[in-house]
Amino acid sequence: MITNENIQKFKSWGLVLTPVIKSKNPNEDKKPKTKKGKWHYDWTDQELLDSNRIGAFHKDSNIYDVDFDDKTFVAHQFEDTLPPTLTIGKKVNGRVIATHKIYKKPDNVRLKPYSFPSSAAKGDTVVELLASTQTIIAGVDRVIINNVEPVVYDPEEIKLHLKMIAAFSELYKHAKDLSQRNDFYFRLGGALARETAIPMALRLKYVVKLCQLTGDPEIRNRLSCIERQQEQLDAGSDDVFGIQELSKFLGTNLKAFDEIKREEEIKEVEDVATGLEILNGNEFTIKDFPKPEYILQPIVARQQIRQVFAPAGTGKTLMMLHEAAAIVSGYDFLHYKNKENKKHPVLYVEGEMDSASIQKRLDDIESSYEIQQRTLNKNFLFFATLAIQKDMYFHSLTKNIGRQNVEITAKKIEKITGQKPIIYLDNITALTIMQEKEGAEWVELMQWLSRLRNRGYHVTFLHHPTKTGQTASGSNIKERSIDIDMKLTTPDEKTILEEYEDNHTQMQIEFLKWREHMNTFYSKKRIAIINRTTGKWEVFPHLTKTQRLIWGALKEGKKAEDIINPEKEGMSKANVYKVIKILKAEGAIEDEAS
Repeated sequence: MITNENIQKFKSWGLVLTPVIKSKNPNEDKKPKTKKGKWHYDWTDQELLDSNRIGAFHKDSNIYDVDFDDKTFVAHQFEDTLPPTLTIGKKVNGRVIATHKIYKKPDNVRLKPYSFPSSAAKGDTVVELLASTQTIIAGVDRVIINNVEPVVYDPEEIKLHLKMIAAFSELYKHAKDLSQRNDFYFRLGGALARETAIPMALRLKYVVKLCQLTGDPEIRNRLSCIERQQEQLDAGSDDVFGIQELSKFLGTNLKAFDEIKREEEIKEVEDVATGLEILNGNEFTIKDFPKPEYILQPIVARQQIRQVFAPAGTGKTLMMLHEAAAIVSGYDFLHYKNKENKKHPVLYVEGEMDSASIQKRLDDIESSYEIQQRTLNKNFLFFATLAIQKDMYFHSLTKNIGRQNVEITAKKIEKITGQKPIIYLDNITALTIMQEKEGAEWVELMQWLSRLRNRGYHVTFLHHPTKTGQTASGSNIKERSIDIDMKLTTPDEKTILEEYEDNHTQMQIEFLKWREHMNTFYSKKRIAIINRTTGKWEVFPHLTKTQRLIWGALKEGKKAEDIINPEKEGMSKANVYKVIKILKAEGAIEDEAS
């Protein structure tokens, strides 16, 4: 239904609207109304209200449309695998089905249309990406399912989803009635591993959806089939299925699977042994090796490897992006100092989060800088995200070609800026294919990171914790090579700062290893807090509720003797002076407080 409220809302989102014809004549139906034989872009609100349908022009609204057009309505069932946005549907046999998802196109992003099958005549496609006409978004035969502003999303990322939807819609038709499901998923896992460059996370997402649609309760087993086939392929095993075995098992040639096939295999370069470089004792002692150069003293330095791990949703990417912004712009961050206010380039390799979300966070940082009267130096901030890679694929950092890609890119940035970039790898699980618990899997990766360190690079890699949350996931062999092991968690009820619970994100910082500064002022536990409105960060000592009460009393001007109360829990002389000592060390109070 068309209402004035919807019209005003659509216009506020920047949508350029048009009345759309509803006609029994197929040559006229669904076409924009015209004035003097041409599309018109300035219709009055009343003209729009009087229409049976209204549409939004793609190019003029800077939007594109994912159009589900599957006559069997199978592809429509994968609609929720796409990121949520403005969603339009229609009633089919009394049931509302989503048919269109509308996204904003990022600025300066080239849009490539997509349709499957590509050879289909108009009206015979299964799924399309449309960007050059208009989409009907309200009217007598349309239902607004998700009435929200279209989100900004890279169409190339969406295009990869559509290819998966095409392939998995076809798989669904052949797999829905299978009895030998493990056999099917082993063959599917092998075909995905051998024939495609689809990231593992995306493979698993669509396998989960396929299980749900086929009423398969053993999802964990099916995911294991997918993962094990990739592991076997990486280990050099010949016992990995391919597309031929999958097609034979299903009794079809799976034409839609061609949509996700890897275009070409990139052969890795074989290393040639040339012997080790050596120096005798006299030569070694006089050689001028580069000394550590602090970027943010002392948390970020050249010739340094840092692991930052935290549970999902804690805010580790948020913190690291703000840290990177400070590095490229020449500012302090938290209580770490950029003493020379020098700007350093950053290479941020993002293997998990979608590009639009990174864009949003960067915009938020820039806005916070404006509030603080700072300038964000975006010229020194270089991003490598999944969406902008060829075939939307990162070669695993456990493989030579994956590591070479990072090194080549770092050298390119050095040529542009005149400095080696600070490298962030977010996160190590998304950027590698390996059995994390196996120490051998980490050895070569850590050797590579050590080589980068010796070449003058700083590398921070982000990671997830174990189930217990006490340490980072995977073999502890990696901790032997790193310089800093930094753990982020959400403060518990004993340490959370209650006065900062609204509109703030709090993170507890803890160091499990710090080669240079363990058991010093820098390695003490702290609470970092960001104001989600202003983007301003603050850092506080790690205190219990009772200790914060003592601090509060001190800030009010009370002396130690005024606070000490042996009858009150936690207010003994020893405890009060302990807190004073902590606060003095943190620089939070002056000596007069005691």
